[in-house]
Amino acid sequence: MSAPKLGAAMGAATGRGGVFGRGIGRGAGRGLGVGPGKSAGFVGRPVMGAFIRAKRVAVYLDCSGSMRSYLPRVEAEIRKQFPDADVFRFDGARVVGMGDMVVYGRRFHGVAPRLREGPTQTALETLTPGGRAVQAKVRAACEKGSLGAWMDRLLAESYDALVVFSDFQDGVRLYETKKGEPKMVYSDSSYHKVGGVQQGHARWQREWLEAFAKAPQGAAPRLYLFTVQQQPQAFLEACVAASGGASTSISWLKKSARKASP
Repeated sequence: MSAPKLGAAMGAATGRGGVFGRGIGRGAGRGLGVGPGKSAGFVGRPVMGAFIRAKRVAVYLDCSGSMRSYLPRVEAEIRKQFPDADVFRFDGARVVGMGDMVVYGRRFHGVAPRLREGPTQTALETLTPGGRAVQAKVRAACEKGSLGAWMDRLLAESYDALVVFSDFQDGVRLYETKKGEPKMVYSDSSYHKVGGVQQGHARWQREWLEAFAKAPQGAAPRLYLFTVQQQPQAFLEACVAASGGASTSISWLKKSARKASP
């Protein structure tokens, strides 16, 4: 995707032209997909306020401490419509880039920045045979690289949809190598912000947008984001827009959890 087209794609998702920064939270969410019509031979199935158009679905559940209480309900909801979905559980939802590569993505090499790591909580017995093969390939990388490594690697697998459930507080973090060591140059994380806005011209970002743009023709997965808290980061929203997927707030889950507690 050329720089002008990249800027247009990101502008469509963020309303800010070709730059992206921290999104502003919203209560009701915003679906970027269409209704239950057909596309690439798929019929949309309703899941928690969005229509997911797919046959083979891969789900990323953010199993950090802030998300764990929601996960049983979330997994049950998606399995109502996609009983054979492959559900992967990894810590957090960090998307980390270093120069032209996604940290622990398909092409990653060199010295990685220090990141929080957590063992996978994926239940192997719930995966399809193909899903178990994918988990074996990506487990070590995703335990270190979180959502960014998962998305980069799953883009090369034969899924029709990538579905992510998170509170999206970890954010997109970019590093450059300075004197042989990784140095953070941008972050829109809720926990540690660096910089103001960041032009979306790293090679891996262009590659993701180019890949997701093939989804409407059935040549790549659509991206669906579900958030229990803040709006997903603008770059992730741009990927949703390119794919024709949807970004949806499920903040009502928090109210349901409070009502259910004694």
